[in-house]
Amino acid sequence: MNKIIRRFKALFSSSSGVAGIEFAMVLPVLAAIVVTLPDAAQAAMSVMQMEGAARASIQYGMGGGTDMSMAQTIGMQAWATHPSNAALTASRYCECAGAAGTCGQSCPDGSIPQTYFSVTASGLMGGSVISFNKSITRTVRLQ
Repeated sequence: MNKIIRRFKALFSSSSGVAGIEFAMVLPVLAAIVVTLPDAAQAAMSVMQMEGAARASIQYGMGGGTDMSMAQTIGMQAWATHPSNAALTASRYCECAGAAGTCGQSCPDGSIPQTYFSVTASGLMGGSVISFNKSITRTVRLQ
C-alpha cells in the first residue's frame, strides 16, 4: 500500500511535458477565437451600418420627404458596404385612433389622422464563419 502511495506522489509531482499538454488544451480555444473574431467584428459593423441607413431614411421622412423611392435611395447610399442581398423599404401611412386611416382625409370622428414613417432594412450579416440574417424596422410618428 505504501508503495502505491509513493508512485502516485511521484506521478503528480513530475512536471515533464505539462507545458506541452497545457498548450495542446488551450490551442483549440485560441484558434477558435482567431478564426471567429474577424467575422464577429464584421457582423457588428454591418449591423451598425444598417442602423445608420435606416436612420438616414427616417431623417428624410422627418424632414418632410414624401417620395418613398428617394427615401430608399438615401438609405441605400448611407449603407456604405451593404451585403449583396440588402433590402430597404420605406413607407408612409396614417392611423385613426389605432386603426388604418387615409392620409390627407379626416378620420371618422373628425380628427386629423396620425402620420407615420416606417423603414425596414434587412440583409445577411457576418462573414464566412459567422453569418446571420438581420432585419430592423424603425417607425416615427410625424407631426
